[in-house]
Amino acid sequence: MAPAVFRRIVTPTDFSDCAEQAWRLAQRVGEGLGSEIVLVHVFVEPPAYGAPPGVAPVWDVLIDAEKWVTDELAKWADEARTRSITTRTVMRRGPAATQIVELASEERADLIILGTHGRGGVTRALLGSVADRVIRTAPCPVLTVRTAE
Repeated sequence: MAPAVFRRIVTPTDFSDCAEQAWRLAQRVGEGLGSEIVLVHVFVEPPAYGAPPGVAPVWDVLIDAEKWVTDELAKWADEARTRSITTRTVMRRGPAATQIVELASEERADLIILGTHGRGGVTRALLGSVADRVIRTAPCPVLTVRTAE
């Protein structure tokens, strides 16, 4: 039996439509090649200053968000596991592109599959592109999935 081409696939998600499409593709690839999938969500660090009066404390919001993400990642992973796809979930904090690339290096990933919003022009210049930074710095091939607009 030939060794798997992509033994480990890192699939980041921000739970957007394009991330869901990337997740579906990662499952198809993982199922077809017997790959392990590492499903990851990266929390961007909140500002260091507190919330204004009358607004829920930042930490309460973060705790709720972490719980929601943990539950969602578990649902997505369970879906893959029902199809006998080996899947692990990871949550990280920090700049998304940096964390995705670091995780791919640490995991010795053979492939990253991620969604891209496909923004261009001024929006991309102002917001930057996580996908673009991952593509430029990843230690392995990157497959991007763009939603039709």
